[in-house]
Amino acid sequence: PEWGKDFADNQARFAYFCKAALVAVKDLPLGGSTYGDEVVVVVNDWHSALVPLFIHVQRDTDPSLWAHTKSAFLCHNAVFQGRFEYEEGLSKVLDIPQQYIDSITFKMPLKVGRYNKKFLCVNTMAAGLRYSDRALTVSPSYARECASDPEKGVELEELFALGRCTGILNGVKEGVSPENKDFVKKTKMVCGTFTAQNLVEAKAELKAAYRQESGLPESPGPLMCFIGRLD
Repeated sequence: PEWGKDFADNQARFAYFCKAALVAVKDLPLGGSTYGDEVVVVVNDWHSALVPLFIHVQRDTDPSLWAHTKSAFLCHNAVFQGRFEYEEGLSKVLDIPQQYIDSITFKMPLKVGRYNKKFLCVNTMAAGLRYSDRALTVSPSYARECASDPEKGVELEELFALGRCTGILNGVKEGVSPENKDFVKKTKMVCGTFTAQNLVEAKAELKAAYRQESGLPESPGPLMCFIGRLD
């Protein structure tokens, strides 16, 4: 992308990601078998917020599709909404009825800010809030704020309220410990507890285990990981 800007094709990029996600749930043998429609689909932030909308569209067309599926939309930060300028023909591109596009189209700034110029724009996060069975955020207090405060809800507070927004406190459980055998097994923490004395050896052991599991070649350099937004 251009410096300081999102990828120009983000709207299409994440719309087709959402379509692919539903194909994966329905048709891919994940863990040896397909999930089918007896699932709860949790979609994170605006990037996957069209999933509940697409489920709704398919169910409207054929009530037997996704008949037993529930969905939840999880918002980590209401500022990032996936706002895109409205364009004629979008419903045909996404292969959905125009009424669904209309339901997530608002007159608001493309970039969040009360003094920015307002346009007719499609708000992707609105799809998650409007069409999921339940909206979630990262804490009870943030849920209340998003559903009642225009500043915290960033112009979508009514939809947060409509989605019966529930806050689940983000963070690590106090009971989690490397001394807990179940925790060690689930996290594949083969080195045991980190201490100042065994730090170097423990890191090397974890690196070797991850390389073996992931099929990575041996390397004397550090193993670097990235955790961040995909847009």
